[in-house]
Amino acid sequence: MGFMDMFISDDKKIRNRQRTLTNRDSQAEDREIAARWLAENGSGKALLSLLSRFDMQLEHQLNDRDERELVYALAMAVGEPIVKPLRAHLRKCKKFAMPIRLFQQLQGETKAVEFVFDLLQIELDKDNFKPEKKTDMLVWLTQFRHPGMIASAAPFLKDFDEAVRCAAAEVIISQQDDAGRDALEAAFGNPEEDSNRLRVRLAEVFASRRWSVSNVEAVEANLPPSHRIADGRVATL
Repeated sequence: MGFMDMFISDDKKIRNRQRTLTNRDSQAEDREIAARWLAENGSGKALLSLLSRFDMQLEHQLNDRDERELVYALAMAVGEPIVKPLRAHLRKCKKFAMPIRLFQQLQGETKAVEFVFDLLQIELDKDNFKPEKKTDMLVWLTQFRHPGMIASAAPFLKDFDEAVRCAAAEVIISQQDDAGRDALEAAFGNPEEDSNRLRVRLAEVFASRRWSVSNVEAVEANLPPSHRIADGRVATL
């Protein structure tokens, strides 16, 4: 990171800094120098490399938090030029919370929510067995209301992972909109649904909102012991 830099390409300099930044065995001071260099470089590759620090975690939580906050502050200072690299990072990242916080700060709530819709579609198309990111994105969406929220979350009510299904249900529930009833009833009446946690949650929602049930037989078969069907609606015992 000094005299020898004169003799290597910019791409290699970026790779070297990224390697230092994401190496747990590097000195903290060296990681900070690397982060500042990447932010100052300002190229798309350098900024993408800077963002990669969000996916690395140190064992010492306070140190890790401080370093992530430094990277966050450096990224914020870059401003608009980091948005494109940030979009690329969010499509592939493992740790979602800080990058989406950064995106929301730079682009606003609506654009952030709609970009997460796109990211969820990518995860849906992948059909892979890594549920953590899907869960994180769905949980993040529960903070907001948006006309596209129900349609975006509904496909994940059929996910193989219980946490993903529960998070998808919470997104739809959080919209406080009767338009979510059909998707939630389909999940409630799904004969393959084996999550007692989800069945209880859906029973509570249907009972509290006094939603009518169109397929009584299917829903009744999945009711938790604490609930019953009365006059076409879910009720507590």
